[in-house]
Amino acid sequence: MERLRKLYPDPVILFCLILLFLMGLLAIVSVRVAPYIAGDLTLYHFKRPFLFALAFVAGLLIMSFTSHALNYRAMNNQRFVYGLVSLSIILLLVVLFKKILMGKAVDRWLVGSSIQPSEFSKLILVIFISYYVSRKGYIRRLRFFGWAILIVIIHSFLLFLQPDKGMAIFIMIVAWLMLWIGGTSPKVYLPVGGLFTLVGTFMIIFGGDYVARRLTAWQDPVSDPFGSSYQVIQSLLAFMNGGLLGQGYGKGFQKLGPLTQADTDYILAVIGEELGLGGILFLFLLFGVLLWRLKRIALETSDTFGRMVVVGVTLNILLAVLINTMMAVNLLPPKGMPLPFVSYGISHLIASLIGLGIVGAIYKRQLYMKML
Repeated sequence: MERLRKLYPDPVILFCLILLFLMGLLAIVSVRVAPYIAGDLTLYHFKRPFLFALAFVAGLLIMSFTSHALNYRAMNNQRFVYGLVSLSIILLLVVLFKKILMGKAVDRWLVGSSIQPSEFSKLILVIFISYYVSRKGYIRRLRFFGWAILIVIIHSFLLFLQPDKGMAIFIMIVAWLMLWIGGTSPKVYLPVGGLFTLVGTFMIIFGGDYVARRLTAWQDPVSDPFGSSYQVIQSLLAFMNGGLLGQGYGKGFQKLGPLTQADTDYILAVIGEELGLGGILFLFLLFGVLLWRLKRIALETSDTFGRMVVVGVTLNILLAVLINTMMAVNLLPPKGMPLPFVSYGISHLIASLIGLGIVGAIYKRQLYMKML
């Protein structure tokens, strides 16, 4: 246990992360490598599993270094926080200009299909809201939070233009929940919730035909089984095929073509088909323990800024798990939301590990204070 503490202050969180990663890596190998073992297997098929493993190791090292070397209290600084916010907006603008110059309908990446700034923007907004709440204290009047609302809406609007409407709505939900949990007055978080709801409704209404098709697929999956409802139906079939015990590792059928996002958005369906209900329950157990430990750290953190950062990181993970799961079983409309630490997604994985690195630095400080 002490050896694990040298890597990360909370060994339980580290242990859960490793197991979640291994489940994700095995699922990605099952999707990308296993179907070709008896045929034309080449090094190319190992590309995604290798990049996923490399990103996890790199992210784990960053997380470990951050948790031990970072003085998180120095982050509670106006110049530092607004520098991060400025960088976030600039990167989102670069993606938007790149999209316009390249004439693409959709573009969310800085280079090719890697480095997605929105994943890091989520973490930056967590730091920004934490800073704002800690500096303003118990905010009673809406006008004192106007600037923070504007920053969140600017981010949301830039994401809407990529377009990534799901992420645009996601960051508003996280920001609102942080206000509510952070102890702001109902005179603040209720009007902000109403404003964010109006903005989100605007994005859905003016989101284009594909948003309407996704909503139709969600409400009535059999209405367009070979079009907008295709992925939803294939995901549900994967869970049905898996049953209680699963088809066995590597023996899933839906990943062979019908489920086209098998190692990203619908990786839970792959795990459900091959490992059954038992594999799904074990995965949720790991997430439950991880979130429980993060909640304990938040409750034990004495300063407002540190506590709010832990709350924000926890909300990002919790909501991503809920949205991905509900999307896979058609309780929510389809939205490209990775399953944290399990789905293939380099930016999402590294940003999540950096967030946990900051949490580790906060927790280490609390442990040090207890020893005094």
